[in-house]
Amino acid sequence: MAEQCVQPPHHAYHTCLGVVLCLGTFVSYLPQCVKIVSRRSSEGYSPYFLLLGTVSGFGKVNNIILLQLGAFLCCPTWGVGSCLINTLGTWQIFIQWSAFFAVFVLYYLYFPGHLKDVPSVAANNLIQVSPEWAAARVVGLVVVCLMTVTTAVSVAVVTSYGPQAWVVRSWAGALGIASLAIACLQYVPQIWKTWHRRSVGALSIPAMLLQTPGGYLFAYSIYVRPGANWTSWISYVLAASLQGVLLVLCIAWNYRDRRRETAVLDGHRSAEQRSAATERSTLLTSDRP
Repeated sequence: MAEQCVQPPHHAYHTCLGVVLCLGTFVSYLPQCVKIVSRRSSEGYSPYFLLLGTVSGFGKVNNIILLQLGAFLCCPTWGVGSCLINTLGTWQIFIQWSAFFAVFVLYYLYFPGHLKDVPSVAANNLIQVSPEWAAARVVGLVVVCLMTVTTAVSVAVVTSYGPQAWVVRSWAGALGIASLAIACLQYVPQIWKTWHRRSVGALSIPAMLLQTPGGYLFAYSIYVRPGANWTSWISYVLAASLQGVLLVLCIAWNYRDRRRETAVLDGHRSAEQRSAATERSTLLTSDRP
């Protein structure tokens, strides 16, 4: 193993970029988590968006870990510092998925209570589970099942054929391609829901302002990592592009809402001014002999 553990060339720029992206990814999700917790509501999120994002991200994590298994196995030879540098791409993807998974968990913890039940059509004075909450519960079950199966297959393939076998790389490639296909669809349910709700809801515009350009840098940083191939980074380019569409939509709805609020406030001020003018006119009239 020591003979195979040849240190790849290190570029200070790529290393610094990777570290900045790890920290930036974590920070970029904070506004989103804070908004959900402060509002105590995850209303506005599409469960299918969270399903696709969580599953796609978990596939990416497995993809990059399998492709960089050789680097992880060389960690005892390289030492902690070199190990972290050479596996920085894996940590970037893991942090990104963990942050998204945190949003996924908050979606369930702060799912609006008034959206869980709806009046029953079949019987009077009865309630039933709302379609949105029923879909959310199914999504949660599907995510757990897919994560379990993916992990089990990855472990089985590595232990059966060895970390460098072509079967392992083929499975990693399949996960990467599947993640790519899912990433192409990931933002479609959320864009559709946000468009039809005509409201930002629990979505955080500051978070997306950080994440959208960061997505392209993220893809580039994965591209320059040793052992990674196009299946590891292309999905981030697509996701960032679609997130840009969602961001523009949210900005448009937010701008419209602010204009409406301003119009309402201006209307109240005008009404108050007219009322005050009427009162002054009445007082002046009553004071006349």
